[in-house]
Amino acid sequence: MILTIKRAILGGVTSCFLAASMVQTVSADEREIIWVSAEEKSVLLAEMRSFLEATHKILEGSLADDMEVIEQAARPVGVKMMRATPKALHEKLPAGFTAIGPKAHRGFEGIADEAVGMGDREEVLQQLAELQKTCIQCHNLYRLEVK
Repeated sequence: MILTIKRAILGGVTSCFLAASMVQTVSADEREIIWVSAEEKSVLLAEMRSFLEATHKILEGSLADDMEVIEQAARPVGVKMMRATPKALHEKLPAGFTAIGPKAHRGFEGIADEAVGMGDREEVLQQLAELQKTCIQCHNLYRLEVK
């Protein structure tokens, strides 16, 4: 009984410390702020959601070994989407961000090319894993705020 009470107390204390450290982490957001209008933020977030949706479809296509699904998911968020980014928005973004963005678009384009080329599922997954590092890097470095 006493051991159970001690475990409950320790568990509660541990939970409090974990919660406090999580709050500290969230409140100490040191990512570079990119100041944008509400409309610009909406455009950028929609693009990122498209990346996430494409990633999901690429994974599903890979599990089914369906290269057509992979190509259809990756191609629209590749170079075509990159070229559709408004020039005024592109010029407003910091150099580091504008270096990462095209890398992501080209990563999707490479996946689409692999799907219609050799069609190697393992290569598609390898490229997707590398592409995810690009996404994570960007999200670790930058945050969008409306001005």
